[in-house]
Amino acid sequence: MKSKTWKIALMLSLFVAVFAACDDDDEYYYVSGGSSWISYGNLEKIDNGTCSKFAIRRDDGSRLIVSEGAAINSSDAEEGLRVFANYSILGSERDETGLEGNMNYYIRLYRATEVLTKDPVKLSFIKENEEVRQDSIGNDPINVSEAWFGGKYLNVEFRIPVKSGSSTKHFINLVEDDVEVHHDTVYVTLRHNAYGEAPKEGDRGTGSHVWSRGRVSFDLTSIVPEGQKSVPVKLIWTEYKKDSSETVTREDSGTFTLSETNEPEVTNGLNQNNNERKLVTSEDVVGEIN
Repeated sequence: MKSKTWKIALMLSLFVAVFAACDDDDEYYYVSGGSSWISYGNLEKIDNGTCSKFAIRRDDGSRLIVSEGAAINSSDAEEGLRVFANYSILGSERDETGLEGNMNYYIRLYRATEVLTKDPVKLSFIKENEEVRQDSIGNDPINVSEAWFGGKYLNVEFRIPVKSGSSTKHFINLVEDDVEVHHDTVYVTLRHNAYGEAPKEGDRGTGSHVWSRGRVSFDLTSIVPEGQKSVPVKLIWTEYKKDSSETVTREDSGTFTLSETNEPEVTNGLNQNNNERKLVTSEDVVGEIN
């Protein structure tokens, strides 16, 4: 594993790309009536005139082409960058030049936020220098709001308690157990290093901590054995009980499949289809500390 990968830390305030407008209207409003959506995807270069240099390829293979709103023309934007997009759909057509059976959706883009992407860390790597690396990767609780497979990723939306006003960076990783045999299932554990910010017993509810929300996508391509296209996965994590500093271990499971879209056919556990969701409140697109 490259050392720079090991040192990547989660920024509590997620980066929001600076976009120019596709039209002359400076004010953008969410469309009422449940027609505003949120999706994960990766930037894809597109010749769309002056409107936007990139489209967004959703995890199901469909493409979001920016027609109005915030153009993706920032110098920080690059091919493959993973984003969390909030948009409304203006129209659609079958994508005859792209992946078979997928759609082009023409959208008004309200916001696109970069999503932290990482590869799993192998347990064997940690054990090579266990005293140092176990401590570095951390054992602090992390509360999972949602977790699901999308494209080649395991997407995790989470909450972590931080000290009010803190700028400390936390470390989030997914550890693959490649040491112990678990039949055909791959065990992965979500790990968190709060760097001393984790609440101690009795701290919760005193006002010393606030909940920070974040998103991370783990590229699971490497966990599929050679010659196979799918593998059962069990996700394990430790989180805080409600309104308490006590913790509980949770788990969820599903089957990760390598395919052109990786969209699962079932809707239970990690195989739920969260590719596109209606925006319930504007709070759903906020990635900063509450």
